[in-house]
Amino acid sequence: MQTVNKVDHISYTEFIAEHVNKRNPVVFKNASKVWGQHTFGPDFFSAHFGNYKKEFEGKMYTINEILELTLKSTPKNPAPYPITFELPYDIPGFMEHINPIHMNYATPNWFDSKIFPYGRFGKNINLFFGGQGNQYSLHKDFYHTNAWITQLYGEKKFILFPGEQDEFLYAGKKGYSNFLSPVNILDPDLQKYPLYKNARSVEVTLQPGETIFVPNGVWHTTVAPGQNISLIFDQMNATNYSAWLTDMYNIKKQKSQTGAIVNYGFALAAGMICKLKGLVKTSS
Repeated sequence: MQTVNKVDHISYTEFIAEHVNKRNPVVFKNASKVWGQHTFGPDFFSAHFGNYKKEFEGKMYTINEILELTLKSTPKNPAPYPITFELPYDIPGFMEHINPIHMNYATPNWFDSKIFPYGRFGKNINLFFGGQGNQYSLHKDFYHTNAWITQLYGEKKFILFPGEQDEFLYAGKKGYSNFLSPVNILDPDLQKYPLYKNARSVEVTLQPGETIFVPNGVWHTTVAPGQNISLIFDQMNATNYSAWLTDMYNIKKQKSQTGAIVNYGFALAAGMICKLKGLVKTSS
């Protein structure tokens, strides 16, 4: 099994050339140090945000309850997952601890603009709590956003499928289903999904403080060996805008042709504004 490269330091120029432009995943070992020497573990979240709540499958959980469940989680009795906190709304006080969120690499990010409504079209900043036995579904991120995942506490194993592998992973044909795979890579049913044997993956285990860059369109999933906490946010700019623009139309058209046209018009206008702002900054 090939592994994802980990770098102690890389210049922004080299990162763009070797990883963004080539859609090549990479792990930054030290990028999150710009947030300071914090330890964002269970004790921190229990002390500062323990009573904050989130609903999952019809039940409310406090962070303290989630921490207890993920600590006791096992493969046979896994904790509820994924209970996702939308940081700007669910835990706004944590945002000050992750500034600058871009870590001087995830920039420019057009989602920083208020033009884009939070929680729609790929604009999200999430906090995930997981435990042993928790496994995420195999997917590529909606709207072809770039994903940035920082491991705040514990370990998390990532399995990625770079390149164009939709056929081997049995991607759906329409709307959101095109971003989802029915294959369980830990126990693949090769009789049902025979082409999966042609899929080629890379993997890496993220340690606390490390950040993985998952380029747009790259299939990936995660497996938790133990209790862990992850921060995830999305990025969109000129490098993946074309794919995002196409998704804005294609995803919506399955439900409403009129809605798809409205989405596409918004996407064109928003992209033009962001491009013009970028030109102004460059020339000033």
